Amino acid sequence: MTVVGIAYALNKNNERVATLHVTDSFDEYDKNTDLGRSCLGQKVDTVYVGTYDVSNIKVGAMIDISYDRAITTKNGVFQPIKRIDVVK
Repeated sequence: MTVVGIAYALNKNNERVATLHVTDSFDEYDKNTDLGRSCLGQKVDTVYVGTYDVSNIKVGAMIDISYDRAITTKNGVFQPIKRIDVVK
């Protein structure tokens, strides 16, 4: 996926948190014309990374995100980020 934007904010503990805005190719599932699905362009997602250090990630970088095990909380199920690798 390619980073097209990085948004920063302060959380309630006054910590700097980040959200990555990324583009990627659509999954094959989304492009199955036999089942009436088609796509044009790129898929756009936002990935909340919280306090994860993104200082080495620049807009335009290609990244790969690895997730840790899912955690159930009172607010729902979340999958924390284990690692973000800059591919290019």
